[in-house]
Parts: sequence; structure tokens; C-alpha cells
Amino acid sequence: MRHFYMFMFIISLLTAITFAQKTEITFWEGMSGNLGTTLQQITKLFNEQSTAVHVNLVYVGSGADLDSKLLAAAETKTLPTMAQAYPTWAAALVSKGVVTPMDEFSDFNNIASEIYPAVLDIGKINSRIYGLPFNQQAYLLFYRPLMFQEAGLNPPTTLDELAEDAKILTVKENGKILRYGLGFRDQSWIFTVIARQFGGGQYMRDGKITIDSTANLKAMNFLLDLVQNGYAYTKQGYFDNELTTSSVAMIIGGAANLPFDLSDIAGQKDGIKMVTIPVGPAGKISPVLAGELLLIFNTDSKAEQQAAWEYTKFLLSSKIQLYWAIHTNYSPLNVEVPNLQEWKTYVDQSQYGVSAIVDGLDNAMSYAQNLPWWTSLDSAIGTAFEDVMNSYKSPQDALKWAQQQSEQAENMFYQK
Repeated sequence: MRHFYMFMFIISLLTAITFAQKTEITFWEGMSGNLGTTLQQITKLFNEQSTAVHVNLVYVGSGADLDSKLLAAAETKTLPTMAQAYPTWAAALVSKGVVTPMDEFSDFNNIASEIYPAVLDIGKINSRIYGLPFNQQAYLLFYRPLMFQEAGLNPPTTLDELAEDAKILTVKENGKILRYGLGFRDQSWIFTVIARQFGGGQYMRDGKITIDSTANLKAMNFLLDLVQNGYAYTKQGYFDNELTTSSVAMIIGGAANLPFDLSDIAGQKDGIKMVTIPVGPAGKISPVLAGELLLIFNTDSKAEQQAAWEYTKFLLSSKIQLYWAIHTNYSPLNVEVPNLQEWKTYVDQSQYGVSAIVDGLDNAMSYAQNLPWWTSLDSAIGTAFEDVMNSYKSPQDALKWAQQQSEQAENMFYQK
């Protein structure tokens, strides 16, 4: 019996030593609701499997809350080991010299080879990879399949088909529109999604602002024509009511909105499906992504930075990206995911066209560019788009105005 107790004591001691040797890191994240629960489950699995690292998740608010707290922490030197951040704020943090380049880690190339190159570029700032993408949603076309079936239509694959389908699916009675063919929010990212299909949507090329371009003008006119002809409906907010009342046949929106859209149509005979944004003149699927990067900060020790890197690799591994995509509808960014049998089975069994969240990722781009003054540029584009959709400005005048506003914002940033 004495030997048994001694054995148990040794086991307990070894366990305690092992846990004590774990490097603890703090991860500031902004995932709420089901997204937060999924991230917690993934992190719990990592902590159970890792013998060297323990991750403490800290929810600090989503969106602007997280970004503003990160910028404040950078000033007070109280940053966590790692965090999520939108590309704009990642660029701002890089400019403060507090971010560790991901490409400094010895096995970076192994991880980089598993991420779509176009997606990997989202984290590139000043020719180096400072952030790695994680929660990235694709903007897609949501459509009501029964409405299409009754009209004898297949979902559109080109912008010309989109315009024609919007016309056919619009229902008018006694001069009143009962159902619009297409709905979209008059927000900057929606414009960017369509501009991308015309070869625009990238507002900074070779160091020059390119908002006032031929491609962007074509995109603006395309959407304006649909609105002015009464085939498309645009507003600032979400289309919850329009889905509930079946008063719109197609919507442009983010993939992660699917659970909310399904809630809006609960109990209806008609469902909802997703397809990639119809292609433009280039004839190639060109997704636009929106989401955050993973950043590791150099304000913690090298050991803690390495521990954060181990967790980052885990988050971007094929199995975890598969799990993340299935439970959140964010795009799986690991190139191996589409080859996994679990993914193929999921796609085959889904009613919602989930393959759209991975289609074309080899040609994807981020809606937000890695510019520390991006918010000013983004605001100008959003205002210009809203003005055009509400007939306050012509497309030409609105784009010229947005170009001028953005150039002023750039000049003011570099004069600081």
C-alpha cells in the first residue's frame, strides 16, 4: 500500500510540474454569441492537447470596441500576447512597432503554404506578413429557391444574369412594388463587392488612390440602374423584415449572416441558399472577404510569443478550420479543407449552398485594405455610394468627391 501511495504522489507531482511548465498567454478576442462559444470550444481542445501552452481567452467586445482597446493598450504598454484586429487597425498597430511579424517564426513557410496565397496577402503590411487571417466571411448572393423555381430560373452566374433575374423576379401590382428582385445595403463593402467584379474595388494601387476609376464607375452605374428601374431596393440596415415578408428575392450579404437569415424565414415554405457573387467582365469568381487578422505582440516575452504562434498554427490547421467553418459559416482558409471527406459530406448534406463560402478563395481579396487611414477612405466611399443610390449625386461626381476626400485624409495622416 505504501508503494501505491508513493506512486500516486509521484504521478501527482509530475502532473503539477507539467502544468506549471505551461506558458500562459492571453488572447483578446471579439467573438460573441455562437461565434464565441465555438472559439471557446476550439481553445478548450487546444489547452487539453497542448503540454506546453495554456491560452486564456478574454472577450473585450467586438468590432470598434476591440480595436479601440488595442490602440489604447498599445499606448499604455498593456497589450495582451495576441489579439484579433481588423486590417486597418492591424496596420495602425504595426506603425506603432508593437506587432511581431508572423514570418519571423521558423516554421512560418509551412503554415503559409497551407493558406490560400490571396488570403495570406490580407495580412501583408509593408511587404511583410504581420497578421494571419482567421475569421473571414465571404460576401455572397442569397436567394430564395422557390421564387426562382416558380419563375423558371437558375441562380445567376454573371452580372448580366443578375440584372435580368432581378427584373423578372420583381413583382408589381397596381403600380406598387410587392417584391423586389434584389436587395442590398448602401454600405461601402457592398459597393466594393460589385466593383470587384468589374476589376475595381481596390482603392490603392502602386501608392496611388484609385477610387475615381472606370471600373468603379461601371459598378456604380450597374447598381444605380437596378435601383432606378425599380428592380433593386437599397437601405442602410439589414433585410430582416424583407425576408420575413418575402418581399425580396435576392440579397447581397455576408456568409456569417446565414443563421440570422434562417431565423427571419422560420416557418416559411421557401428557404434560402447561397451562391458566389455573379462574375463580371473578367469571367472569374472574385470573392471579397471581411474579417479580422490574428496578431502577436512583441511586448510579451519571446517564450510567450512562441506560445501564441503554436496556438495560431492550431487555429489555422485543416481540421480546426473545418470545424470553424461548419459552426460559423466563415470561410475555411486552409487549402486542404475542400479535400477533406468531412467537408465534402457537409456540402452534400447542406440545404444552403455552403460550398459558396470556399469557392474562388484563390482569387479573394479583403474589403478593407491595410492602410492606417483606411477608415477615412472607407467612410468617403460609403457616403458616395449612399449619395448615388439616393440620387443626391451622380456616380461621376460621387466618385470624384470620394477620391478628393481620401487624398486629403492621406495627406493629413502623413503630415502628423
